[in-house]
Amino acid sequence: TCKVNFPDPNKLHYFQLTVTPGNFFNMVLSLKITLICFLSWQPPKVKCLTRIWHPNITETGEICL
Repeated sequence: TCKVNFPDPNKLHYFQLTVTPGNFFNMVLSLKITLICFLSWQPPKVKCLTRIWHPNITETGEICL
């Protein structure tokens, strides 16, 4: 299940995504996503707000894309 939250309705390029995999260790994964609108060739900035261990996620939540 995915849920999108727009903290500021006037800033559609910034949102938070919450992913809840069904029956998967009762885990909830929250991500903060910022799209760079004026530079379309740059990837979005994604930060993991849930503290998890993953080789591509730093301790502060930055994701290596």
